[in-house]
Amino acid sequence: MDRVEKKDIVKFCVLSAIGVFMYFIPVSGSAVPVVVLVNTVKAVLGSGLNYVVLLALAALAAVIFGAKVLKNPGCESFLGGEKNSKLALYVIALAVVLAVWFKLPPAQIFSNPDVGGQILSLAGTVMLTVSICGGFIVLILKSGIVEFVGTLMEPLMRPLFKLPGAAAINCLSSYVVSAAVGVYMTDQYYENGTYSRREAVSAAACFSTISVGYVGVLCSLGGIDHMYGLMLGLTFFMVLVMTAITVRIPPLSRFPEEYAKGAGAAASAVQEGGGRFERAVRAAALRSREFNARAFADSLANSLRFSQKIIAYMIPIVIVTLSLVHLTPLFTWLGKPIAPVLSLLGVPEAEAAAPAVLLGFIEVSLPAISVSAVTAEPAIFFVVLLSISQIIFMTEAGNAMLGAKFKTGFLDLVFIFIVRTVIAVPIIAGIMHLLY
Repeated sequence: MDRVEKKDIVKFCVLSAIGVFMYFIPVSGSAVPVVVLVNTVKAVLGSGLNYVVLLALAALAAVIFGAKVLKNPGCESFLGGEKNSKLALYVIALAVVLAVWFKLPPAQIFSNPDVGGQILSLAGTVMLTVSICGGFIVLILKSGIVEFVGTLMEPLMRPLFKLPGAAAINCLSSYVVSAAVGVYMTDQYYENGTYSRREAVSAAACFSTISVGYVGVLCSLGGIDHMYGLMLGLTFFMVLVMTAITVRIPPLSRFPEEYAKGAGAAASAVQEGGGRFERAVRAAALRSREFNARAFADSLANSLRFSQKIIAYMIPIVIVTLSLVHLTPLFTWLGKPIAPVLSLLGVPEAEAAAPAVLLGFIEVSLPAISVSAVTAEPAIFFVVLLSISQIIFMTEAGNAMLGAKFKTGFLDLVFIFIVRTVIAVPIIAGIMHLLY
């Protein structure tokens, strides 16, 4: 058994304090330091962020050419054996960005501010957020805080959520940073053996909610800014309730208990001798030994690579889905069968709110935007809280999950979204009636 030295405990305390400060302590309104850093870099880059996106996609296309045509080992290693279908999407992403950049026809797609006009801004924001927040996540992963909280929380997390104690940090990371970063953290846990595949998919699908800052954005879009504080509490409540239910039923319950290749189940500190707190400190101190300059550099490189592939994967999907939303009546038609259900549950202006139930699958802000003409505040509240609780939205969390190593298919995400929606709708309708 490795001996824990005083310097290991000090290192754990210092790194954990920095990590907690960076990710969990608001310093500007509701924004935590890493989000402030993202916003600062975004403001400094300005329109230059569009060039960063273009350069990232061009570099990825060049790597694909090097791997598939020139058979370069370095390029092949970078791609990591990804399927040709995904590589094709990466190349299409570059073509889409060039079409938007040069306003190529058809104008109703690439020059439309609601369709092509959102692509560069959205991709830039996602890439910057995942790169910075994902890069600094090593302060959480290698500081020992995960082992410390995980050991203490294990008695609660296992019975309630059928997940390791580390999932407590997973939950908080998304809540204060972003859904994509939550998925990235989950993927790291899966790779190092903390999660099995079932646990990884469950954690990503249940805990990769939007950040506290973005909850404020949705409240603002819906015109219910005054409910921001209450919405934060209800968001956390819904995450816990929905997780306790969904991990016990298909499709999440049917994912196999298998671990990443080369990474067996991580040993749990709770199996060692001593009291629980003592075991938690020991596990944390041992983990903190892994943090060094090389680990930090590797974390930054991995997050950059991850963000590059995420935006390349999401761009073709987003351009199609936004076209369907803004250029066709498809979602209005899909919402028609839902309206009677909402009406039965007492949701005001049910017909206008119904399409929002499905729009959340595309982008979490679309439901709030779609009810801008709704005058009944209870209906707006219902739509905003539902869109947060659904979690699976393809512009960020969904695409990040599709690109993760714990492997989820598109149909898996559709089924998870449907199950979450079916469960959440009556619960949120009940909360709405209690408040109004």
